[in-house]
Amino acid sequence: MDQQSRGVVLTQVNITDTRNGEPDVDIIAIHGLDTKSPDTWTWRSRDGSRPTVNWLADADMLPSKMKQARIFTCDWPADLFQESDSIPWTVREFGRRLLAGIHNMRFNSTADGRDRDRPIVFIASCLGGIILMEALTIADNPQSDYVSIRKATRGIVFLGTPFRGTAFQDIAAWAVPVLKTWALLGKRSVSQLLESVKRSTFYLEELVRTFTRLCQDKDSPCKVHTFYETRETVLPRKILPPFLLPFLDKSKPLSDSRY
Repeated sequence: MDQQSRGVVLTQVNITDTRNGEPDVDIIAIHGLDTKSPDTWTWRSRDGSRPTVNWLADADMLPSKMKQARIFTCDWPADLFQESDSIPWTVREFGRRLLAGIHNMRFNSTADGRDRDRPIVFIASCLGGIILMEALTIADNPQSDYVSIRKATRGIVFLGTPFRGTAFQDIAAWAVPVLKTWALLGKRSVSQLLESVKRSTFYLEELVRTFTRLCQDKDSPCKVHTFYETRETVLPRKILPPFLLPFLDKSKPLSDSRY
C-alpha cells in the first residue's frame, strides 16, 4: 500500500455490467466516525428475524439502478480511540490520505490510467463528509496531484454531516472529558478528528464556504444533496461506548442533532 494512502482502503462491492461498454461512473461511499463498512451501509432488523440488506452491495438495491457503475466502500481509520503513542491525524491528513487512496485505485485499475477521468459520485456519512470536503478543497488546485479527482467529482450525497459542528460543541462540556478518561485507563487517546471538529466552528464555517465555491465552479460543477435527522437525538448514544450509556441522564437529552 502506498505510504500516502496508508489506512485508507477502497473495496468494490458490486459486479459491474460491462456488456454495454465500460463503467460510466465510480460511486464511493465513505463511512463516519467509530464505524466501518459494511456496517454503515447495512440495514438490520431489531430482532434479527429478517435478512440484512446492504443497499450498496445487494443486487436488488443500488446495483440494480446503476448497472454500469463501479461501487466502492472507502474504509479509513475511524476508531474513536487510538494508541497513545500513535501520531494523531488531523482532518487535513485524513483528507490527503483519502485522496491518495482514490488516486491509487483509479490509476492502478487500468494500464492506461483512463479511469482517472471517469465521473465520481460520493456518498459521505457523518464526519466522513467533513473529511471529503477537506479532501476536495485540497484537490482543487491546478498544482495538486489530485486535481483530476476534483474535476471528476460530479455529485455528493451527505448523510448527517455536521456542517456547523454545533452538535459536537454541545457534548464537549462533559462527553469528551469522559472519553479522554476512559481512553487513559486503556492507555489510549481520543481520535484527533473529534477534537478538531468540536474545537472550532470557525474552521467548519470556512471549510463550508470554500467547499460551496468549489461546487459552484462553472468548469467543474458538482451537485450536492444533504440528508439529516429532523427529530431530537441523544447524541452521546452515537458516540459514547455502549457500556457508558447507562450513566446518561435520560431525562435530559444533551443535544438536538439537527445539522
